[in-house]
Amino acid sequence: MFAWRRRALDQQLPAAGFPAGSARPSLLYLWATMVLSAGIVLGFAIHSQRAVPPAVIDSQRDNVSKVAASTRLTIQHSIDELDQRIAARNPATPDPELLKQVVGDGSTWNGAAIVETASRRPLATHGPGLPLELLPPVLPASGTFPVTTADGPALVRGLALDGSRTLLAVQPLDVDELRLNPSARQGVFVLTPDGKSTLMQGVSAVDQVHLPVVFRGLAGSTSSEGRPVRVAEWPDKQLVVSSAPVGETGATLATMIVADEMSGTSLPRGVLIGVTLLLMAVPSFLLMRLALVVPVRSLLAQAKDIACGSVPDRRRPLLVAEAHRIARALGPPPGDPSGEGTGRRAWRWRPTVTQGLALATVVALLWPAAAAAATLREPEPSLPQQLVRDEESRAEAASTLLGKALNNGLETVIRTSQAAEAGSPEQVKPMLEHELADRQRFRSLYLIGADGKTVTSAGREPLRKEPLKGAGGIDLDDKVARLPVVYAFQVGANGVATVGEFNIDYLLEMLRAVDGQVRVVDEDLRTVFDSEGFQAFEELEGTARGAAARSLEGGTVGRATKPDGTPALIAAAGLNTPNTVSGLKWSLVVEQDLNGLRLPQSDGRRWTLLVAAAVTGVVALTQVWQYFLFARPLRRLAASADKITAGSLDTPIPPQRHDDIGALAVCLEVCRQVRQAGSSRLGGATRLRGPEHDATAVLPEVPPRTGPEHADRKERS
Repeated sequence: MFAWRRRALDQQLPAAGFPAGSARPSLLYLWATMVLSAGIVLGFAIHSQRAVPPAVIDSQRDNVSKVAASTRLTIQHSIDELDQRIAARNPATPDPELLKQVVGDGSTWNGAAIVETASRRPLATHGPGLPLELLPPVLPASGTFPVTTADGPALVRGLALDGSRTLLAVQPLDVDELRLNPSARQGVFVLTPDGKSTLMQGVSAVDQVHLPVVFRGLAGSTSSEGRPVRVAEWPDKQLVVSSAPVGETGATLATMIVADEMSGTSLPRGVLIGVTLLLMAVPSFLLMRLALVVPVRSLLAQAKDIACGSVPDRRRPLLVAEAHRIARALGPPPGDPSGEGTGRRAWRWRPTVTQGLALATVVALLWPAAAAAATLREPEPSLPQQLVRDEESRAEAASTLLGKALNNGLETVIRTSQAAEAGSPEQVKPMLEHELADRQRFRSLYLIGADGKTVTSAGREPLRKEPLKGAGGIDLDDKVARLPVVYAFQVGANGVATVGEFNIDYLLEMLRAVDGQVRVVDEDLRTVFDSEGFQAFEELEGTARGAAARSLEGGTVGRATKPDGTPALIAAAGLNTPNTVSGLKWSLVVEQDLNGLRLPQSDGRRWTLLVAAAVTGVVALTQVWQYFLFARPLRRLAASADKITAGSLDTPIPPQRHDDIGALAVCLEVCRQVRQAGSSRLGGATRLRGPEHDATAVLPEVPPRTGPEHADRKERS
């Protein structure tokens, strides 16, 4: 009979599949901890080799990208001017005169020629001869060709004048002066698509014969790259080669330095961290099992036996209060003369499931807390001197790039002013709108008459309030609260001034392209721009203030430490290039976040903190899972069991969950029905299933009716 009841009861009990079982959360915690332990050991092992710090490679790649962008800006400006000059030429202009206009004083384009498009036979030339043999066989209607001549790299611009003639103009490819590191034997090269390289600045760390191997795959690349190159003769040094394309010209800028190798992360320390994590996880895992899994499983085994009519000779000890309260409701233990099941035994304290899980949480969080505290107390890693040099170069390149952008805007204003002198305001209006739409450089572009009133304008409402100072230049109007108004202006011979107010977002976009926080301050050390958001004209504070003040006196200043001795990476450069922006008396400050630098010591710190955060997240997930899905339902079931122990048998206990707690609820309901209706309600009895809040009750048996009326009805039927 017991076996039949047990089989029938098992068929009615809910099956605890994943993730419903009470043992699943603790197992997940243990598995996740094992994976994290292996992961941190693997992370330390990967970075344990001696190598050039990745931060140096990243810094070199970023610097060459900024210099390439600055070079592209200069080239693009000269190409735009040439294209506009050719587009606006008089068709009747003789070819020699046109070439003289193109070359001018030779500061930009130093040579030009008009050739037959099909045969490339020169029709007219001016200046040095063009390298026609280096150009592609078919000349496109408009194109740019980087070539390497005997005098160095050059850029050839081709423009179709008509169906049979093409204009070719050539200019040498120049690179902005960089702050090179002589001790690192740093050199700057220009690569052309034919694979040839030319040393532009510095020195070459390897012989000329090895350069094709070092620069293999970099010529004609479309994205910035950085890689170390191991040299067999250097036991503790490596070459670091970085490159970036110069816009869409086809030329590539490359740098080469000799960098020292550094020791990587400590593998023994990684193993120690992983082992201690496992050692601290095991006690927490056991506490979770003792607080929840073992009591629930022991109680469920007893409940199944009692619900089938078999009272076990011995009961396993129940470690938590909720399990003990439910066991009392199932029935008194055998041979209990004190009537413990009826609640007359002296009360004895037992921990609750929540208290046990809280203790397991505290033990589990000891490791991440200790690991984070030990890691954060370690001194910050020292910075390689190359990073300080690169930061100075980065500040200079960003300063030059910003200066070129402002100067290009000024030249646009000058060109517009010259056009305004020759035409009426109605004729100048379309030109203002065209220049305003080009590259989104200006927010507004307008003409001001000699009386100070606006003659014509394009774009948004002007913000400038102060009067113009001088005949032309770039200036800052600091009279507008919370917004820097930077503008370029030119006063024409007729007294009409052309003013272009720069688009702040356009300038900030350039600054945000630089790694780190970039701030531009005026001579009073007030913030004009900040790549990470700012309030205009706010005082600059901290170590950056001292660096900016020094750079305003002249030169570029780098800082590797703060006044208190902690590491820092700050560089400042004055805005002096080109000369048209020197009157602003601005300084550009670049400050790096050391947490983002990829140094071996920083990698170890990051790995440790990352794993500590991951362990904390796993612990939180596990405990929330156990509390809401098991501890709270078990506590509610214990409250229902207390009512049964007190003698209240009228309230049914629905099967609340399809897991271990739900199976316990079914067994407890069987015992309640047995106490109320007798042994016929033991495990083999059929029971309806329904939602948690459906009311259930055992109806009394209706006795058959007897008497004459019942007999007559039976005969008629």
